[in-house]
Amino acid sequence: MAQQDRSFVGEGIIYARAYQSNDALIDIGNCDVFNLAFQTERATLRNFRGGGGNRNVREQVTDVTATIGMYDITAVNLARVTRASVKDVLAGEVTAEVLTCKGIEGELIPFKNLPDLSAPVTLVTAADEALAAGTDYLLTPHGIIVIGSGLITDEGIKATYTKQATSVIHMLAGSQVELELYIAGLNDAQSGEPWALRPRRVKFGLVSELPVFGTEYLKLEASAELLADPLVTATDISKFCEMHMVKKAA
Repeated sequence: MAQQDRSFVGEGIIYARAYQSNDALIDIGNCDVFNLAFQTERATLRNFRGGGGNRNVREQVTDVTATIGMYDITAVNLARVTRASVKDVLAGEVTAEVLTCKGIEGELIPFKNLPDLSAPVTLVTAADEALAAGTDYLLTPHGIIVIGSGLITDEGIKATYTKQATSVIHMLAGSQVELELYIAGLNDAQSGEPWALRPRRVKFGLVSELPVFGTEYLKLEASAELLADPLVTATDISKFCEMHMVKKAA
């Protein structure tokens, strides 16, 4: 009987939820990498009876790790790999927000929230004297840039505007997250044959760098640790990860 081709080129969608929760499994976005790695500690007993070699060997798993590459830079994904907390800011009107400045031409004065530029923006001096766009300042998606009328001074300004709904990611202000993953995979080498991978308990690590400037699409490349799941008590079921593959008829 000729050997069947069982080559493999994996692709798919990674879903995640908090470990030990009944939350919905949510698609984390476009990922180009998910690799598993196994490290072991090896101890050998030499054969002293003649002939060389080893009489026995013992190999114990010490680490089960993964690497992941994420291209969808959402607040949740960013928080997972920068150990961040996320605070949501609701859209709404901000009235007379006090902003400090030096009043130097070319100075950026950022608002405390990202402004909605489709809504009116009103600026006044600390003494409530009206400021005019194009004469006293240039409006930007982050705040204003001072131009040369001299009305904006180191006494500061007050801004009334509509803030956009945003997510504020406070990096290194949170803790590591533990997730349950489900990878809904397809084998591109076998005409999209389905497969599934279920890492049971995954603890994400920090990204080594976050290249916020660049000419390439930003990818969050992070490591993760697959931890033993204490909820699994059966001896014939993996505490770490299981993979489902279609069984082909002989």
